[in-house]
Amino acid sequence: MPFKPQVYADLLAQKIEQHGTHVWLVNTGWTGGKYGIGKRISIEATRNIINAIHDGSLAKAEFKSLPIFNLQYPTSLPNVNSKILNPKDSWSNGE
Repeated sequence: MPFKPQVYADLLAQKIEQHGTHVWLVNTGWTGGKYGIGKRISIEATRNIINAIHDGSLAKAEFKSLPIFNLQYPTSLPNVNSKILNPKDSWSNGE
């Protein structure tokens, strides 16, 4: 990539705003603790999240904010354990 990453991030943000696009960040990785304690998010949960994106129910969900990252997460989705929607809730120590 010939430019600094911020150039590409700014271009992406510009295109998202220009076209009114919804962007969903889906965690398909680790939750509930460090390696050996936590576990991978299940394929079933991931599929249910993707289905909620496709059928539009995710866009209609109630959201809360993660202030440090300026991200929002749904408080609940059909057939998804709400603890994995906010990773902090899946860890025994939320700090």
